[in-house]
Amino acid sequence: MKNLLVSIIVPVYNVQEYVERCIKSIIHQTYTNIEIIVVNDGSTDDSINILRKASQNDHRITIINKENGGQASARNLGLEKSNGEFILFVDSDDYLAKNTVQACVQKVEIEDCDLVIFDYYNVNHKGDTQYFRTGTRLDTARTVPWNKFYRKNLWNGFIFPQGSWYEDLGIIPAVVASANKIVKLDEPLYYYETSRGGSQTNSINYEKLHDVIYMFKNVYEAIEGIGKLEEKEKEVEYLFIEHILFATLLLKLPHIEEKEPKYELISHVNTTMAKYFPRWQSSDFKNGNVINHTIKKFVIKSYLRKNFFLGDLIWKYPKKLKTAVSGF
Repeated sequence: MKNLLVSIIVPVYNVQEYVERCIKSIIHQTYTNIEIIVVNDGSTDDSINILRKASQNDHRITIINKENGGQASARNLGLEKSNGEFILFVDSDDYLAKNTVQACVQKVEIEDCDLVIFDYYNVNHKGDTQYFRTGTRLDTARTVPWNKFYRKNLWNGFIFPQGSWYEDLGIIPAVVASANKIVKLDEPLYYYETSRGGSQTNSINYEKLHDVIYMFKNVYEAIEGIGKLEEKEKEVEYLFIEHILFATLLLKLPHIEEKEPKYELISHVNTTMAKYFPRWQSSDFKNGNVINHTIKKFVIKSYLRKNFFLGDLIWKYPKKLKTAVSGF
């Protein structure tokens, strides 16, 4: 096996309950030629002391302290300071399987690719796991940074957009689109913590929901800028449908109680889809099995017509009951 140096970038902000688990999962990787770049984004809890203790026993850990500027700025600084030929991102409340880096390096050496995408688990507060499969298309690779093993030069010309609530959405699809060869690793190598109260998964900021739309406009322009839009247009359309229509309207809109923010969001969604993909309703995009997809599409159309009562009756209340029972 070639002795590739892999940079693992970990942004940290007030995660004292989780960060030790995260760092241990990295330092115990079966592939050892790694540098661990931990960017402490102005933590005010005990996170920094936990990190310092870990770094005393492992010279591969570099701690960079900065004023709080958000996860995007922390990741960008980590990228800037990284020396590895390949990059892996790990969020500080999550953790890796022991063979994550080794499996990715082996795939790179066999396939001579510049991006490896792998599967992952969601982990709830009980420690229960839920398997998520991914793919190599823009719409199946997931818009998160952490289920991917990047050749560093893929990031040339790209940074995480700072000041946005959903910065991953605004850049990851463009980085994936820039890859010449993508390989899929059919193995869950990452554990994504869903139970932390302050995470974006569990937070809804009504004004910030508009950032989802702005981020995908950014993706459209970025992919257009690298000359890949014609090749990837169908996948970009699927991204818009998946995240602006399905994810935002089905997962977020039902939690907004006030009418005015609902109307504003619906208006923004309608104008955006009309501008970029006006024929989205005739798209062959599918989300779930036939019955499930049909229900979701009906609910979305109900919300877009501002028939919130009907949409909630079919979608919101059954969904709340299912989540309460399953924990996911």
